[in-house]
Amino acid sequence: MAIDIRKLQYFAAVVEEETISAAARKLHVSQPPMSAQLRQLEEECGTRLFERGARRITLTEAGRVLYRYAQQILDLENAAQSDLANLEAGKKGAVRLGLISSCDCDELWAGISAYHAECPDVAFEIREGNTFSLLDELERGSIELAVIRTPFSGGGLERTVLRTDPMCIAGTEAVLRQAGCISLRDLADVPLIVYRRWEKEIREVCAREDVRINVACICDDARTSLAWAREGIGAAAVPASILRIMPDLKKWELCEEDLRSSICIVRKKNRELTESARRLFGIFKESAKKTGQG
Repeated sequence: MAIDIRKLQYFAAVVEEETISAAARKLHVSQPPMSAQLRQLEEECGTRLFERGARRITLTEAGRVLYRYAQQILDLENAAQSDLANLEAGKKGAVRLGLISSCDCDELWAGISAYHAECPDVAFEIREGNTFSLLDELERGSIELAVIRTPFSGGGLERTVLRTDPMCIAGTEAVLRQAGCISLRDLADVPLIVYRRWEKEIREVCAREDVRINVACICDDARTSLAWAREGIGAAAVPASILRIMPDLKKWELCEEDLRSSICIVRKKNRELTESARRLFGIFKESAKKTGQG
């Protein structure tokens, strides 16, 4: 069975937009040809891919399987086009790198700067997301390397630790007056802004230590946590390395060792890297060995 790229593009757009009309608008094509292409796709696959409802389309089991492969194929097609465009523009390839929002640290920028000095003609293509979305992209092959934060499942991954972070509490002086290292027990009366990535771990520590906390807000991005803390709504519980983006906030390191985390650069173990990505990963490995992290 051979499936052309255009049909996969139409199929993926319908899955993501949930209606054929919305997918047609997204791709700037008329609806009848798209519907015809989707019918042909189902005929070629020999099975129904969609359940057509009154308001939106949902996937059958076969459709979900095909969508996973379609994502990988379309990501690889985009990567090939991008690499060829970079070569045409005089660039010597590109590194497709995923970054989490809380990885703004000296160790990352030292590695990136060293790589750029050594390979100034290599472009960077950055995907931003949380640890788990970047692991999904790494699995699909849309990125080659990802800078993510523990904890995560390490199966099938080679990792290099860039740094280990304590969890910190950051806020305005009006919200937090205590100095020095503090514990969650010290924060019983402080409204906390919790980065959702760490909600489970924080609640587990509280349960184990019989500590009660006052959660004022839970959000999906460490930068949002700090922005709310800056406005005096509460104190943000975030990894230490993200604090450099708001240096004016007061900050305290949490004593709980269970809330420490590591920033790592990871790759798939059994997947061949481009020369550009292999060299970048190598630079971070060499640096980690020098600092005792590797």
